[in-house]
Amino acid sequence: MKAVYFDGELRVCERPKPLPGEGEVLVKVSAAGICNTDLEIIGGYIPDFKGILGHEFFGYIEESDDTFLRGKRVTAEINIPCLTCDMCMNGGKKHCKERKALGIRNRDGAMAEYITVPIGNIHLIPESVSDKQAVFIEPLAAALEVTRFIPTDKEKSVLIIGDGKLALLITMAVSAITENVTVVGKYPDKLAFLNYLPLTATLLKSFRKEFFDVVIEASGSPSGFELALSCVKPGGICVLKSTYKDNVSFNPSNIVRNEFKIVGSRCGDFKRAIDFILLQNPPLESLISGEFAIKDAIEAFRYASEARVLKVVLSMKDFR
Repeated sequence: MKAVYFDGELRVCERPKPLPGEGEVLVKVSAAGICNTDLEIIGGYIPDFKGILGHEFFGYIEESDDTFLRGKRVTAEINIPCLTCDMCMNGGKKHCKERKALGIRNRDGAMAEYITVPIGNIHLIPESVSDKQAVFIEPLAAALEVTRFIPTDKEKSVLIIGDGKLALLITMAVSAITENVTVVGKYPDKLAFLNYLPLTATLLKSFRKEFFDVVIEASGSPSGFELALSCVKPGGICVLKSTYKDNVSFNPSNIVRNEFKIVGSRCGDFKRAIDFILLQNPPLESLISGEFAIKDAIEAFRYASEARVLKVVLSMKDFR
């Protein structure tokens, strides 16, 4: 099968078709999204990574011991925990020290014609969710995870730093529960995707610093982290969604003086993401900047790395 493989060099090559193990299903992949994490991996974010990339995907189950699942359109959670360690036994499966992660850690990903995943990771995709919406389920789940830090008091203010794929999804998620939202980004055309929402969108060069109850850093840039720390109200909270290849240096004195919290936020609930699509019908399709066949994956990655580009999708068939 064709696959997008990285071992220090990114290439499209032939790999053996995977065989499902006990408790696993074989999925024929329909489409896979290129995520910032994928771009960071090929840039050296995970120095020892070797394998097939990709963790945002959907497809159709081709092989399963459960006959009901055969032929079903599905996506799958990316973390595969050991299920036996202390973290797993105490509700912390996504922080399992022995976990594998599709296309990220010790497990081949979805930028291939086929992928195997544990049956417990599978989520059925309702018919009313389009293919173009389905490819966003994983990043939307991660975006929705930040909403647990948003106060129920609608007077509380929220600042979102960034205008990339994840930042825009986070804005959609946060705007569903509060209208007191400000977004700061670099590109007018990206911020324009948010015109349908009741919020304030500001270009970075025009942004005047002020204090917010919650600041969400999703720019992917160390400078965004610096800006975030300078905008948190005393007693507020800073939520970090960005990952950085290099170390970030900062003086923590401001955190001490103003007694605010910094929390990290990673993966989210797939079912919640699917329900959000069904209830809110967000215009996810508008975030797709380009579609490429898997044979053109190198070109797709090059395009996805351009600053003004949003979601790039590798497709094995035409979207509907």
